[in-house]
Amino acid sequence: MSRMNDDELRAALSRRDPAVGQPVDAASGPQARALWERTMNTPVDQHATPSTTDPAARAAVPSRPRRRLAFGLAAAVLATSAVGAAIALGPLTPDPAPPAAQVMALQAPASDVSQACAEFDIAFLQEMPVAFQAEAVEVSDTSAVLKVDRWFRGGEDGVTTVRVSKTGSEMSESVEMTEGKAYLVTARDGIVSICGYTGELTPDLLTSFEEAFTP
Repeated sequence: MSRMNDDELRAALSRRDPAVGQPVDAASGPQARALWERTMNTPVDQHATPSTTDPAARAAVPSRPRRRLAFGLAAAVLATSAVGAAIALGPLTPDPAPPAAQVMALQAPASDVSQACAEFDIAFLQEMPVAFQAEAVEVSDTSAVLKVDRWFRGGEDGVTTVRVSKTGSEMSESVEMTEGKAYLVTARDGIVSICGYTGELTPDLLTSFEEAFTP
């Protein structure tokens, strides 16, 4: 059933006005019920839809749907950016720990070993499998810890520290190490060499090491 506008509603009511001599339908009759239904379904105040060609009318149309659409697009862009940032950053993992310092263990000559020292010989020095320059950073009655500054030979595997263990009182030919001083050290079969092939850093001994171990 179509809706009546204001003029149609007034005309219909006037046709059924008893004051003008028109017959009146019974309240329970079909025409009265139809008129009542049409009256109740007719809005009290209808507004015409603004013309889409009228600029003023277009300006009056609410823009909520457009704002909702813009908000939805912005949310999608933000969500996409967050996903992209997560992919770019990747999992947050701590940096790997630096490798532990490698330590070489050497032994000082036993105090009960008797050795006759021959004259210092560069050729004999060249045969040493271990040779390095280091500083004594810790010295005790039983050991000396040396921080290696330069390897001449035998410094593979990233060795940075050498611990020299003592078995007893020092021999006269060995070197008594002092904390804070630098030394040139050679060793063979895990035993520190003596008889001048290990000693405190001096220009003459350094020259001999460089001559022996420089290609």
